[in-house]
Amino acid sequence: MNEYDINLFIDKLKKKHFNYNLFLFVSGMSIMALAFNLFFDRYNVIPTGSNGLAVIISEFIPLNISLLIFIVGLACLLLGLIAFGYKYAIKMILITVFYPFFVSSTTYIANLIDFEDTSLFLLMFVGGGLMGFGNGLIRKSGYSTGGFCVVSDLLYKYFHMSIGTATLVVNAILLTISGFIYGLNSALYACVALIVSSYMIDRVIIGISNNKVFYIITEKPLEVIEYINYKLHYDLTIVNARGGYENKKKKMLMTVVSTFDYIVLKELVKEIDSKSFFLIVDVYDSNVKKKM
Repeated sequence: MNEYDINLFIDKLKKKHFNYNLFLFVSGMSIMALAFNLFFDRYNVIPTGSNGLAVIISEFIPLNISLLIFIVGLACLLLGLIAFGYKYAIKMILITVFYPFFVSSTTYIANLIDFEDTSLFLLMFVGGGLMGFGNGLIRKSGYSTGGFCVVSDLLYKYFHMSIGTATLVVNAILLTISGFIYGLNSALYACVALIVSSYMIDRVIIGISNNKVFYIITEKPLEVIEYINYKLHYDLTIVNARGGYENKKKKMLMTVVSTFDYIVLKELVKEIDSKSFFLIVDVYDSNVKKKM
């Protein structure tokens, strides 16, 4: 498979999954917006990310919360444009524009639901789960979650923090501020929602792990190596192997990729060599970096 064939295949793969990914994206925004109105804005418990910052700002600037979410999202988009360029910013446009609309629309649904004397801990548990589920659907769709993801990426770029650590730092700052504004109890409930949300995001996106290790045995190793090295920009290891039945020497390719590239690599290996054999295993402890 030459470079043109690979690009053509990737385009076909994107078109094939376009409707499904768009459905995941819209569903994710709807669920997050409903969870925000039902469980967070109503009880003065801030969610994480740009939603949380918008709630904090609303305490000082009496604007509609949907408008504040849009302003914060737009500010993050411009920051992403300045720091990472237009290609990065383009991915944030859809959620920056449409998510505030979903927040505004689901307000009417939220007003019809009353949890009465339900425990706030239980509400935050469920709310965090729904917020994480929606966020996970958006990430799984391949679209950007927008907002504070750009802040996490900046910390990763300039301070060499992992994305997970950077996200934790940003959210910790927000929760600390919320503690001063709404009180310690509210901040603790926000922590509960954050923990549940983070767990749910992982479950939706990756099932178990952040990365996958591929063990690939193929009759077309050069084509597969070219794709992994120069299109996905991951390193790999070539292992000398021997078939247990025919006792023939073979080459086994081993590479670790992020879960976001896992589906594309799996599909393309099958496209390059329909008779290939590959084993995919969850990776629990690895520092996977793309070669730029």
